[in-house]
Amino acid sequence: MKKYISLNIILSIVLLAGTILTTFIIYKDIDTSLSFKFIIGYLIYLLLYGLFSIFLVIANTRKLNWIQIRKRLFTFITWFISLSALNYLLSYFFKRSEMEVWDLGIPLGVSFGLAFFDLMSWKKKD
Repeated sequence: MKKYISLNIILSIVLLAGTILTTFIIYKDIDTSLSFKFIIGYLIYLLLYGLFSIFLVIANTRKLNWIQIRKRLFTFITWFISLSALNYLLSYFFKRSEMEVWDLGIPLGVSFGLAFFDLMSWKKKD
């Protein structure tokens, strides 16, 4: 089981390093073919890392009992409603524009992360 934990650490370190390098490339406006290939590779890595995280959450959620799942869903719904309301209010006061469906993506992702973050890693079997 130790190799799974180190795999999560390695993937997280690669994610952090890639984020820093991509931010640096974009901030400094480096326009070379190597930087373009790096950013495309980083986007592919983000997609695969996201799918891997979703797989881990689903695999670890199957091990929970119904009461724990219900608590997590309640936490998810509470955070999603709160963050969506905050997003709506801030959009109303500062942008003065209408809300779109795509504006709910950030509250959805953040609330999902807050409710299910600890399930995104391999755990020892009890």
